[in-house]
This record gives sequence, structure tokens and C-alpha cells, in this order.
Amino acid sequence: MVDFASGFPRRASSRLRKQIMVWLTTVDGGGTPQPRPVWFHWDGSTFIIFSQPGAAKVRHLHRNPAVAINLNSDPDGDEVTVMLGVARILPSWPEGPRTDQYLRKYRAGMKALGYTGDTFKAEYSTPIEVTPTAVRGF
Repeated sequence: MVDFASGFPRRASSRLRKQIMVWLTTVDGGGTPQPRPVWFHWDGSTFIIFSQPGAAKVRHLHRNPAVAINLNSDPDGDEVTVMLGVARILPSWPEGPRTDQYLRKYRAGMKALGYTGDTFKAEYSTPIEVTPTAVRGF
């Protein structure tokens, strides 16, 4: 488990509270990394990401739970942040404030894609929780 209370991990955690997307990289059956931008919620120690149940990332995670999460750098190529972690697929959307915060954060994006909170939850019914195990960057 990473201590996000000080040093570079603390800076990374602070940035995550403002980010809209991160890059989630899973590994396919042939061992090839497969990065993709995803919406997420960060609670200070874990990420929650929601997926369509048949998505490639879900298949990858069933085979190999090792992931990387990258934040976008700033326009000058600084503020690089890479987190290695372990993902697990949860049985259902978590109840409570975490789900409420996620839905509030992406309400406009969902609406632009033609979703309501309920239709999004129905289509993106597979929650993925990622626990960072290492953080690096500059």
C-alpha cells in the first residue's frame, strides 16, 4: 500500500482530485499493454472505474490484475505520474457517497453521451477497484 500522506504520492493524490481522466493500462492475453483513457473516482487510496461488462479491459483483468494508471503530464511534459497497482472486479456498484460523487463528477459527460445516471449505471455495470502499489514520477 502506498502512503499518500507525504512526498510525491501526496502531490499525485492532490492532482487526482482535479483530473477528469486517467490512462488505465491492462495487459492482454499476448502480454501487450493496452492503455485507454477512463473516468474514475479517487478516494485518496483507491480508484474506482466503471466498465461495460464485455469490454476488453474486463477480460484482461480476469487473466491478469496488474495495471498501470498514468496521469496526463502538463503541456511542458512535466508533472509525470505513473502508478502501478492491482485491480479487482467488484460484484456491483458500491453504495453511498463514492457512487454519488462519481455520478456528480461525470454528469455533464454522461448527458453529452445520451446517458442518465441510471442508464449509465446499467450499461457500465462492472466496477473495477484499483489499489496502487507504487507511485513514481516527477
